[in-house]
Amino acid sequence: MSQLRRIVVGYAPTPDGERALRAARTFAARAHSLLYVLHVVEPYPLYVKLRFPTVPAQTQLEQVAEKMREQLAELMHGAEFAALESDIDVHIGKPFVELISTCKEWRGDMLVVGASAQDDDRFLGSTSERVLRKSPVPVLIAKRDFAAGPKTVLIPTDFSACSQQGAREALELVRGFGGRAVFLHVLDLRYLYSATYGVEAVALPPLVKPEELAPDWQEFLHDLPRGGGLVWEQQTREGRAAQVIAEVAEEISADLIVIGTHGRSGISHMLLGSVAEQVLRMAQCSVLTVRPEAFRFELP
Repeated sequence: MSQLRRIVVGYAPTPDGERALRAARTFAARAHSLLYVLHVVEPYPLYVKLRFPTVPAQTQLEQVAEKMREQLAELMHGAEFAALESDIDVHIGKPFVELISTCKEWRGDMLVVGASAQDDDRFLGSTSERVLRKSPVPVLIAKRDFAAGPKTVLIPTDFSACSQQGAREALELVRGFGGRAVFLHVLDLRYLYSATYGVEAVALPPLVKPEELAPDWQEFLHDLPRGGGLVWEQQTREGRAAQVIAEVAEEISADLIVIGTHGRSGISHMLLGSVAEQVLRMAQCSVLTVRPEAFRFELP
């Protein structure tokens, strides 16, 4: 990353949480970053308390938080983290809100959370999804370990300014970890006339062919720092964007997908959808999402 000084990682004593912490450690060690490890104890919802009056009260939740804080302190004093400068804390609240608020207050440059590689159903409405939508900084969803760092990085692009910013950050990682970059544009040729007016959808001829994209590729790549022995290639594929991105990632054995995202939420998100979220659900490797510089987080 261009300025990866402070990394916030959401930790839990689960396989996903352990994977997130290992990924954050790899990035922090390479960039000499400060590491902030946060565990969030989520209170039981009101309907659970009403149905089960014996669920832990606030004082008991605080005891759980204090015990977790002791475990985190012991973990971070271990040999694996001895060379890193780190801080820990445990909060009580909604995990995605606490993670994002802490990242903002601590001036974090990246958020790291874990998710399973086979996470299609569980990802819907999860902490990972909410962090992805709301975070003002890049979000790394750790789905696989890469102890030596990401060596093969897939960089999807739609030739927009947003995806170019993602590409810049991706190239910083490629240089830092000594890997290779694969740029990918997916040309979706499924042009359909909407069945809004009670008629069946009709396929229309494609508006552009893959060979006609040369000027777009040239313009997109022109200002990217690709010199200095950087190993890279570009590909154009046809199909559904998220599905093709996930397939190419497996094909090239990508360690990481870096994708620019607009950070849409609410009505605009429902209307426009999010390729980044679809990629995260489908991909088997880790995914790093990069926001535009103009994105500003607002608490829900």
